[in-house]
Amino acid sequence: MNEIVETVQPRLVAVIDVGATSIRMMIGQVGADGDISHLEVLSQPVALGRDSFVHGEIRRATIEDCVHVLNIYKNKLSLYGITSESDLRVVATSAVREASNRLAFLDRILIATGFDIEPFDESRLHRVTYLGVKPILDDHPHFLGGQTIVCEVGGGSTETLFLNDGQITNAQTWRLGALRLTLSLDSVDSLAARTRHLLESRISPTVNQIVASINPDKPRQLITMGSEMRLVARAVLARSVEKLETIDVSLLSQFIREIMKLSPDQLVTRYQLSIQESKTLGPALLINQMIAKRLEVDQIHIAEVNMRDGLILEMTTGGSWVGNTVEQVAGNAIALGRRFDFDERHAVQVAKLASQLFRSTVALHRLPEQWEIVLQVAALLHEIGLAINERSYHKHSAYIISNSTLFGIGARELLLISLVARYHRRALPQLGHEGYNLLNQNERVVVSKLAALLRIAKALDAGRNQLINELKAFLRGNSLIVEVPGATDLALEELEMRRQQDLFEYVFGRNVELTHAVELE
Repeated sequence: MNEIVETVQPRLVAVIDVGATSIRMMIGQVGADGDISHLEVLSQPVALGRDSFVHGEIRRATIEDCVHVLNIYKNKLSLYGITSESDLRVVATSAVREASNRLAFLDRILIATGFDIEPFDESRLHRVTYLGVKPILDDHPHFLGGQTIVCEVGGGSTETLFLNDGQITNAQTWRLGALRLTLSLDSVDSLAARTRHLLESRISPTVNQIVASINPDKPRQLITMGSEMRLVARAVLARSVEKLETIDVSLLSQFIREIMKLSPDQLVTRYQLSIQESKTLGPALLINQMIAKRLEVDQIHIAEVNMRDGLILEMTTGGSWVGNTVEQVAGNAIALGRRFDFDERHAVQVAKLASQLFRSTVALHRLPEQWEIVLQVAALLHEIGLAINERSYHKHSAYIISNSTLFGIGARELLLISLVARYHRRALPQLGHEGYNLLNQNERVVVSKLAALLRIAKALDAGRNQLINELKAFLRGNSLIVEVPGATDLALEELEMRRQQDLFEYVFGRNVELTHAVELE
């Protein structure tokens, strides 16, 4: 009998990026092994950035231009058979985010095209950018030692990721973009020397702030992303960027001198650019060059990746917390805790137990897996308020967290983390509490569930001796049974469990019992 071998069909996915100067679409194919190949990349110019950065809102004519482009893309997606929402992401960045009429814009696009655009905040942008560049970091281990700065210059902003020995220590989005710079000089005469001087004077303050984040005594490397730098590789090195190319800063400087002498029309002809791309090419390259020079690096590494690569990877792996982004976020949280001299061993232990509880009680809490990172970070930071005062330290912890910055964590997520940490002890959540009163009903339920789990996890390390390494939790009758293998003396933990399970009983309607077990089943 011949064996029937089931073949896995490649999955087609697409990402649409509504940017400051253009709307881009990337269509990819995901193989059975998870490898992603690009099938088609489309780009159409739009005036979103000009409208938003100059007038503060998107004009009706520009909105209709976007509708036209997106409907063209919609037809293209139909030809590929990409119709499921799970196979498509449509996102927008600074130009839409900064427009005063962004809600009207998003509504019009939804009505006219059926596309539900997701405005990207800075933290989400950092996350998917890291996902996009991580395969390159993995393939080139030398980037994981010393300092590596990842930089992408866009139309409205410049994004930077700082890695120290592979750990992200800082992620920032700066209001310094090629289009924004170009628009600021629209009224200036086009004499090349004068234009360059003005551009450099406006770029310099932000570059100084960017470079202030590095350790001057440690070696550093610069990875750049963006179509302008890839153009440099093609023009100077006479080859396309496959994954990563390296160019001397001196060669980039020479190329900039040459293109700054050319008119936009000449750039369009020579490099097959759109008019808008020809106007922003010089400013974008100047920003990259000035960052490289201030970092005192001799070479720039040019990566053939962008935010859209990160988005596709995110889609194909089932969520926004993929790869080792969870480790990066946890590392940032631990670094924050160290600044406040927290009990690191206890914090890490509580976070580990909280994650085990979260995974063991999915049938009870019924929360999507992405909420586990919120619980983990809250567990890591629940005691940092002790640095201010032991009295009401849970409130101090919430304040510190809500006013901090963590890689990949947006303002709303940070608020939720701060509240989960706040409710790890004392009073139950109440609508009169600051911050909690800003949440919608679903968010209030999430905070209560996660805080209830955090209280149990904290009780399991009541002695701060990290005796419990594994646990198994299951429902029996009206109780949640927490079974701990190999532990013999849990009197302190049992006592603390009885004290801390009030929120759990209130939220889930069940009490918690701690039992011994010789080994996990």
